[in-house]
Parts: sequence; C-alpha cells; structure tokens
Amino acid sequence: MCVPLKTVLNHTPGDTLIVHTGALGDVICALTAIDCFFSEMTIDFCCQGHIAPLLNSLNNIRNAFDINNPMMTSIFLGSNHSDIKDWLMGYSCIIIISFSKDWENSFHRYNQNTVRIPPRPPISETVHTSQFILNTLQCNNLISKNNSGLHDLILQKKTRSYKKSTGSQWKSVCIHPGSGSSFKNWPIEKYLALSKQLHQKGLSVGWILGPAEKNLMKLLIHHVNHKNIIQANNIQTIMHYLQQSGHFVGNDSGISHLSAYMGIDTTVLFGPSDVRRWRPIGACVKTIPNHFPVCSPCFEKGIRQCTHKKCLNDISVLQVIKMIDKT
Repeated sequence: MCVPLKTVLNHTPGDTLIVHTGALGDVICALTAIDCFFSEMTIDFCCQGHIAPLLNSLNNIRNAFDINNPMMTSIFLGSNHSDIKDWLMGYSCIIIISFSKDWENSFHRYNQNTVRIPPRPPISETVHTSQFILNTLQCNNLISKNNSGLHDLILQKKTRSYKKSTGSQWKSVCIHPGSGSSFKNWPIEKYLALSKQLHQKGLSVGWILGPAEKNLMKLLIHHVNHKNIIQANNIQTIMHYLQQSGHFVGNDSGISHLSAYMGIDTTVLFGPSDVRRWRPIGACVKTIPNHFPVCSPCFEKGIRQCTHKKCLNDISVLQVIKMIDKT
C-alpha cells in the first residue's frame, strides 16, 4: 500500500524526490537506471498508486506514494500551504521523469533544484530506455560521467540475482499472454500450444492476467483449468506469483519488466515494439528477436497499418521452447 503523504512531510533534508508519471514498465526502466547510481542515497518516489508497493519493497526507496494524492494535486494548483512548501524545499534535488513541462514548472515553484528528463528516448533513437535515462542524468550533472553504465549493471545482476536460487531445478512456468495493447500480443493459440508442449516436458504451467485482461480470461477459461489462472488485482499478487515461478514467458509488457527486475528467468516476445529500446533488464533475460527487430518497429510511431502482424505471427512455438530450454 502507499505511504500516507503526511508521513513523508517529515523527511530528512538532503534526500532526493523522484516523480514518475508513467506505467509499470516505464517506471522499472527508470529504476534500472537509478540502480546504477543511487545505491547510497535515500529516495522518496511519487508514482501511480498501484506501483507504489513495488517501490516500497526496495531498500533504496524510503517512501513511495500516490501521485493522485490530494496534497500532490495541490502542487499543480500553486498552493502556498506552508507544509507543502517546506516539504519540497527540503529536497536537495527533485527529478521529474515526464514529458510535461507543466509538471516541471509546478515543482520548480517550490524547489529550484528541479530537473525534468523525458521517460524514454525520441522515437528516432534506438538506445535502450534505461541507458537514455542514465545518459540524461549524466548530462544534467546529477551523476558522474564516469559512473558505471547499463552494461555493468546487467553483469552485476547476473552475479547477484534478486531471486535467490534454491539449488533445485525449476519445474514451473508462468505465462502472461497480455500487455498494455493487444497489438503487442503473441496469438493466444500459440500460447496454448506452448503450454501443451511444456506440460509434455513435465513442467507445470500457470497463467497470470492483469486486472484489465478479462477478455483473455474468457478465452483461456475454455482451454485451461481455472485453478491455474490468476487474475491479479494488485502488484503484490503479481510479485508473489512470479516469485513462486521458475520461468516467465510473456509479451512486451510491464509484468515482463517486473519479472526481469525481480531476477526471474524471463523470455519476452517482441513484435511491433523495438527490442533495442524496451528489452527488460535482469539477471537472465532472453528475447525473441534477440537484438534486432524483424521489421521496422511501428508501435510507437502510430503507423500500425499492417494486418498480418508478421513480426509476432512468425515466432514459432518451437523457437520459444528452445529459448526456455537455454535457461
């Protein structure tokens, strides 16, 4: 649950406040960049309320609170409330991760050490989103240009996974067949065929669906035992279910980023979004395709005119099985 904002008002001066307006996958990409340099700094984090429990579970995040809190809303109304003014002035730095200039101006009224950085690179660039955020922080002199980069962080995650190994061979696979857009989803028929082959290999398969994916539930319920489907209503349930799984398979989605961030063995299927920009970062992450898109990614460009979805439909069940077997 979110920390009540009144408890945050008593923070110790010198801390950093980060405000991120984006969805789960965007926030995790930012967290990956933040991991590179904020390991010894205490951070307060303002985000969408349903993401806050993840942030509150991290050691270097002191408090995470809902961006829709009424006291946060008063900032945009230019409130002169002394508590809010004292609270925001106490931060050594406020980082706004957003495209909105209005957000920057609103916080700048209270604290001139406010910096806004875009949540992702321009569409024309193929740099990874986490690396882009890291580079932008460096350009704003928020961290040293000699700081270890994303490549070093990936190597660190490979040697110290968030998920501790039990020493036994995993026997379960978690499948998330959805995403923020059906345009990014591998066909449900192929996921069902994948599940069947995994069962034949002696693996148990569980399905996880987000709260907005009731349409997928209607499709799955005719083919899958309902006991093997989790309709998660909050991020705590998703995190718990992922932690019980040996391997995760899904589309380009926030849950895929979460799985990778938690250190779960993760396989992600990319289609119209650019794997170079959005590949999840984690201890053991594999993607199809690996490094280069099959065709020019169109998801972020707003030119989704193809009807064949060749980029996703050409991914075979055998490819995914082989990728899982590499774990």
